[in-house]
Amino acid sequence: MTNREKCGDYEIYQNEHGWWVVEKSDDGTVIGKFLKKEDALENIANFLQDDSERTESESVC
Repeated sequence: MTNREKCGDYEIYQNEHGWWVVEKSDDGTVIGKFLKKEDALENIANFLQDDSERTESESVC
């Protein structure tokens, strides 16, 4: 695994097979795997938008 980037409650990293993995930080649950980093980041943004407990001023990534 290469560098991990933290985005809210999620982490994104590229695995040994070249997939960009989105994983929940607290329990390690893999949410999805994507071919492009941009797709993974967009998905994280969607997860965070859907979370009603988030505030508008919170930083994403």
